Amino acid sequence: MSDHEDSPRFLVENWITDVKRRGAELYATNEGDEVQYLSFEGRDQFRFSVEVDYAVRDITLQITDPKSGVVDVEQLALTAKNLESIARLMCSVKEGEAVVPVYLLAQLAVICHGYQRLIQELDKIHGIHTTTESVSEIEADLRRFLTPDEQKRTDNPLLTRRLKQQ
Repeated sequence: MSDHEDSPRFLVENWITDVKRRGAELYATNEGDEVQYLSFEGRDQFRFSVEVDYAVRDITLQITDPKSGVVDVEQLALTAKNLESIARLMCSVKEGEAVVPVYLLAQLAVICHGYQRLIQELDKIHGIHTTTESVSEIEADLRRFLTPDEQKRTDNPLLTRRLKQQ
């Protein structure tokens, strides 16, 4: 793994993508000096306020029960394991799943990209111009639900090699 992939910001970026696709609604964000504030509505309408301190490498989690109004506050180290634990509390959908399974999102993104490249090659051969803008928009929308790491794994090496040769 590269240093970037081990960084706390990379962990949190992947975690945010994961909990959003698993059903937690991110309704507010703010960032200051080395501190990121996130507010989610999770499972059973519980409110989760997450303060990520990148300098100290810790997480302050505040959970508010919508029925009783009881607020629970926890201080945790900023680790992948703790982020996974918070995700389990927040989300009713298991890790690696979304409204549709992650593998399906990745496969659809690859298919969209392949279709777009095929149309572009046919246009080049026949000397015509067909727009693939809608396919590009669909692919971009699908990729929005993939973590940066998953996006790298779904980049089709055959298609990227062809792009470099042109």
